Amino acid sequence: MSAHELDHLAIAVPAWGPAGAVLNRELGARWASGFRMDVFSPCQLAVAQDMRLELLEPGSGEHSFIQRFLSNNQERPAPHHITFKVHDIRAAIAGARDAGIEPVLVNLEYSQWQEAFLHPKDTGLGFLAQMVQTSHSVEELTGSAVNSRSCPWEQSDSAPLRLPLIHGTVASLQQARHVLCNVLGAREILAEAGSLTAAFHWDEGAELLLTETPRGGIEGQNLSSRTHGIHGIVAVPADVKWQLSEHWDELDGLLAEGTLHPELGLSITSVGRVPAVAGP
Repeated sequence: MSAHELDHLAIAVPAWGPAGAVLNRELGARWASGFRMDVFSPCQLAVAQDMRLELLEPGSGEHSFIQRFLSNNQERPAPHHITFKVHDIRAAIAGARDAGIEPVLVNLEYSQWQEAFLHPKDTGLGFLAQMVQTSHSVEELTGSAVNSRSCPWEQSDSAPLRLPLIHGTVASLQQARHVLCNVLGAREILAEAGSLTAAFHWDEGAELLLTETPRGGIEGQNLSSRTHGIHGIVAVPADVKWQLSEHWDELDGLLAEGTLHPELGLSITSVGRVPAVAGP
């Protein structure tokens, strides 16, 4: 197996501020780091158990892939990629090629951070998958950078929530299963014979729930107009032992209760927590 952790979800946004303020208010997510670059400008927010959410703002340069992504989505924020940590990036790349998927944007130049991407056109996942080998946190790698920035929104003091589940839709669950299990090392859980929904688990991080639907949406859910990809997350208090297996039968109703946040292009379902009010 290659990936051992679903590390974080990255969201493309026109600007950090509005999206970060929502994540802080709804999830108690805390600013961890942020810096500016020509191609794109990333910042990370930490929730419980040190899982991260990343906001990707267009860079200052003329050719920004984040700006191109936003332009293709009518300038609306949307989930961009999921990052999976791997023990051996070269083995992960070889495993992808053995599965008939050629990784793109491969960068093995720096020992502190080595990466490769799997394009959604090749995987059918509806989102870009980043494979990363690193033993460092983003703060360790960028903390002394001259282009680092401070948090641009006022943070509340609410406790960070835990994110046990990320959910979305795919055109082919069989193809997604092949990529997630055979290339990214997931263990499939809770799938029933003939079911159009399956969940995938890694040693650490959130689980991933995918539903096959040709329209890219789940009937009755308040989702964006995007086709396939990541549509929402489930958040629970850090001390709540929420497990997907205990809520499988009520899952459709639970996800339908999520609130779509245009600042993120993402639905958030909060279980057992009332959103805090930002400080004065």
